[in-house]
Amino acid sequence: MVLDGPVDTLWIESMNSVLDDNKLLTLNNGDRIGLSRNVRLLFEVQDLSVASPATVSRAGMVYMDLDDMGWRPYVGVWVEGKTNKVIRDHLNELFEKYVPKVLQIKRTTCKELVETSESACVQNLCKLFDALVSNILTEIDQKRPVGEDGKELEPFDLDGFLLYIEKWFAFCLIWSIGATVDETSRKSIDYLLRDIESMYPHSNTVFEYYLNTEKRDFAPWEEQLQANWKPTTHDFHKIYVPTVDVARNRYILQSLMNAGRLVLLVGMSGVGKTALAESVLTTLDHSTHHFTINFSSGTTSNGTQEIIESHFNLGPKNKYKPPSGKKRVVCFIDDLNMPRRDTFGSQPPLELIRQWMGYDFWYDRAKIVRN
Repeated sequence: MVLDGPVDTLWIESMNSVLDDNKLLTLNNGDRIGLSRNVRLLFEVQDLSVASPATVSRAGMVYMDLDDMGWRPYVGVWVEGKTNKVIRDHLNELFEKYVPKVLQIKRTTCKELVETSESACVQNLCKLFDALVSNILTEIDQKRPVGEDGKELEPFDLDGFLLYIEKWFAFCLIWSIGATVDETSRKSIDYLLRDIESMYPHSNTVFEYYLNTEKRDFAPWEEQLQANWKPTTHDFHKIYVPTVDVARNRYILQSLMNAGRLVLLVGMSGVGKTALAESVLTTLDHSTHHFTINFSSGTTSNGTQEIIESHFNLGPKNKYKPPSGKKRVVCFIDDLNMPRRDTFGSQPPLELIRQWMGYDFWYDRAKIVRN
């Protein structure tokens, strides 16, 4: 049994008898159930700040530090998932060429709005790379057909293609590992990347450019503004004027969302996070159902679960499915940090969302079954 979540004294104390040698589970209604010898309990928690000494003394502790484990095990598994050996070797070279240096400069000289772990940033790099480059990687197999003698049937500029992949890798690195730093720290990332590889335009910072797929080269984000600008018939107070920040944030947000990835927008109050998310939701096709949840200090986990479940249809075997005629559902949660913390420092609505994100299910609170 895996119990993944914050520890609090209200329920952990009732587990003391289970953790003893007699393994006796006492329920709220007075029933006492003896667990067999092959049952094991695993608590995966962030800390034990509110656990009592009695509970701690009954459990065997294993402490794991993400920094000690590092990001290489995750990258190794991710790279091995690529089908082409040329791409696997190239990606390994790119990770060793860029990631250690960027993480080092970020750790020593940069500041973040919200502190992140190196492992999480590298995972985001891999996810963004998959979202943007997965279709491009198929070109190396499609354009390099091999005959029976092992020779290529058609000429293919492999070096040019690998350079194109490196540009995409650098772009994904900028908007994953480099995306969490503040405006001033971006200059440090910019200096380092230009020192590693001189493939960027000379003016402005590397954050001011995107990758033009037609030219296969970096181009300023202003091109996106000019290409997408259209006259509007909305009332004056409803006109939404895009900027470079809007263009690049929208591009990353839409790319990740189209790939089925989870996205968290972080920023100071009033910078346009909600407006950006809502503008992206309006562009979704008819096969996607979307809805918004506004968190407040009074939001509860029960209420959050009921709202989300109301936008799905309950099918057989307690499986929730999108409404009829829809293929997927997108949920936008506004003011994610608002729910009030409980006595033990956790935010129950966020723990519910975290369980949903991590395990793709939660429990029916009435029937006590898995949904």
